[in-house]
Amino acid sequence: LKSADYGAMAAAGTALIWSPRSNITLYGDTARVSTADRVGVQIALGTDWMPTGSMNLNRELACADSFNKTYLDNHFSDVDLWSMVTVNAAEVTATGDVIGQLAPGKLADISIFKRNGKPGYRAVIESEPKDVVLVMRAGKILYGDADAVTGTTTDACDTVDVCGVAKKVCLMGEIGKTYAALQTAVGATNYPVFAC
Repeated sequence: LKSADYGAMAAAGTALIWSPRSNITLYGDTARVSTADRVGVQIALGTDWMPTGSMNLNRELACADSFNKTYLDNHFSDVDLWSMVTVNAAEVTATGDVIGQLAPGKLADISIFKRNGKPGYRAVIESEPKDVVLVMRAGKILYGDADAVTGTTTDACDTVDVCGVAKKVCLMGEIGKTYAALQTAVGATNYPVFAC
């Protein structure tokens, strides 16, 4: 797209869901996101699909961060990148009235990450699978460090080793299967659940 096209998008209130890893893998290039941002296009970050995209938003966020540093001269701040996977993503998908930020009247979709001595947003951007302390959807615990999950939910949760850290995943209340049963149902040859 040309600059004028992004201007037309902004004028029409059209947003952009950016999937840099998949774009670069498939096309060798990606959207001109800094141009889109300058003219007021709202940008969210998405993972596209597994064959060419990231396996999760943490990996896509790392890809966007690397692209931002390498090719965009740090056009986007840490807050901008974080917003692409939180408030912007909710607004772009027309779900901002219920998710995307912690606020009265919204669902408590919460992810907590280990800080590892980094500034707040940078800790999320550079997080690894072992750094996810807790994940909640609508206030319900789905996953996290074994110590954080144990005693805070009555749901049956399975213990999983994630890069040397004991985690618990609570699937029974969601899909009626244990983690082991889900792995069996999906098959052993599929993409791994996480990469250390």
